[in-house]
Amino acid sequence: MSKCVKHIVLFKVRPEVSQEEFVLLMDEIAALKPTHPGILGFEHGPNQTPEDRDHGYNYGFTLTLESWDALALYQADPYHQATGRKIIQACDPDHSGILAFDVEV
Repeated sequence: MSKCVKHIVLFKVRPEVSQEEFVLLMDEIAALKPTHPGILGFEHGPNQTPEDRDHGYNYGFTLTLESWDALALYQADPYHQATGRKIIQACDPDHSGILAFDVEV
């Protein structure tokens, strides 16, 4: 059985950005699925942990891909890159408000 890749991204969304505005950005990421057959799943939502360990990360997503090659194609997609720039602006423009973690499962 081949393994898949989980692309996990956590965000520190700035307080002046509403959850509704940020969900629209997540919808842009979700819109990539039909053009990228390597995307197996996409889930996102606000942080709901009862623990005091979130370090200010208040939203996140998990993108499941069939391979590392599929992740590379997704990351190189110009539409993804344009949405990524908008997401960076919704968080901290210096990238300190975004944490990405990729794992093979």
